[in-house]
Amino acid sequence: MSKISLQMYTMREHTKTFEDLKKTVKRLSDIGFETLQYSIPEHFDAKEVKKLFDEYGIKNDSVFCPSMKIEENMKKIISECEMFDTKYVRTDSIITGLTVSASGYKCFAHYLNEVCEEFKKYGLKMLYHFHAFEFKRFGDEMGIDIILKETDPETIQIIPDTHWIHSGGKIIVEFLDKYKDRYDYVHTKDFAIGSRGEKLEARPIEFAPVGEGNLDWNPIIEFCKNKGVKSYAIEQDLCYGRDEFDCVKSSFDFLKKIGVDD
Repeated sequence: MSKISLQMYTMREHTKTFEDLKKTVKRLSDIGFETLQYSIPEHFDAKEVKKLFDEYGIKNDSVFCPSMKIEENMKKIISECEMFDTKYVRTDSIITGLTVSASGYKCFAHYLNEVCEEFKKYGLKMLYHFHAFEFKRFGDEMGIDIILKETDPETIQIIPDTHWIHSGGKIIVEFLDKYKDRYDYVHTKDFAIGSRGEKLEARPIEFAPVGEGNLDWNPIIEFCKNKGVKSYAIEQDLCYGRDEFDCVKSSFDFLKKIGVDD
């Protein structure tokens, strides 16, 4: 099975109804995807999603639950993990009000430890999805450092996102190496620069298909392959009017070309 996956947030405009999802899954299967990273909407039936994915031989690599709703949805999380044969639960980012101080990050980390304690009984791991703001410094540490230092490594991982690591001012491979024991999946997201705006000081950051932006992918992929990354999930938050299927195909083809599946 290919290690190239797709974070389905990229396809959000093409999955608003279940009929749309059916068409989208077929087109993604035609591109070559065998794994997707899909957060099932509350108004969709998880069993029907599983049936659809099975029809095209596609695996959903994880289930999703908002961080503030993990405890109340524990039974549902465990049931869906069993249904999709996965040991990974993705969650969203730290709430805004806790990001202003180191103590806020510590508080959130301890909350994650507590609500995810149940995961150990089932061998589940929670995957925290970070952005650039977790790279805010508090003395010698950044927010993301605090989360990883204060959380249980047996239960809580991250999904390193190449775009946000670079945007946060860190060297991607160095970050991946520092926390090499805290992830199995990565988000392959390129970092691009747009056209000049009115203010010279503004940095016009954009997203781009993998291989069409400014990141040097060869050392990133080489490191990830040596580390044994299980899944490379393509993600492109915005496509700026370009067809999303064209963008993800370009990313898929590029990752194939540089040997992700070799």
